[in-house]
Amino acid sequence: MLSKLKEYKFDYYDVEKSNNPDNYFKAVHRYKFHVGENNHYLVTVEEYEHHVFVLKFCLENHQDNNDKFNVLINIGATQARKAILTCIHIAMSIYENNPLASFGFIASPTPDELGTTGFNTTKRLLVYKSFVECFFYPENFAHSYSEEKSSYLLLNKNYERQEPDAIQKITAMLQLDLLSAVSNTSH
Repeated sequence: MLSKLKEYKFDYYDVEKSNNPDNYFKAVHRYKFHVGENNHYLVTVEEYEHHVFVLKFCLENHQDNNDKFNVLINIGATQARKAILTCIHIAMSIYENNPLASFGFIASPTPDELGTTGFNTTKRLLVYKSFVECFFYPENFAHSYSEEKSSYLLLNKNYERQEPDAIQKITAMLQLDLLSAVSNTSH
């Protein structure tokens, strides 16, 4: 079913580089795509040391909202899948330009989940997990995730071969607790 969907056309429109060379954070890249006439999405991709890219996306008109990543938008199942697929294609375009790129994301809880289960195994984690497993193959990426933190790391195996302590360095840098709470690692 995912193979029949087409992503939305996306545009790369901005990069803001870090002014601090001693910081792990290197830059934020911004992309934009449109879902219908009124739904414009912003995708921010934070670039860190160790070739790590963390993807986040929200509606453009929610960008100043503190809960922008928790809000659910009722755009329909097909459009929602295409929006997630577009984020996957943004990540894949980064990977094409940086063959050592690894990716991370937090699957933020909905407002209902925030009040009941918090970050523990969000619906978004399960959906995002199914997407990344279809497009980021275990031959190229080790898949690690924490159900307790609803966080996911796609560790690039090419980079891991160059840097054997890559997962320790990346999780420490991003302050993720994937090493103690890894639910699944496919090497």
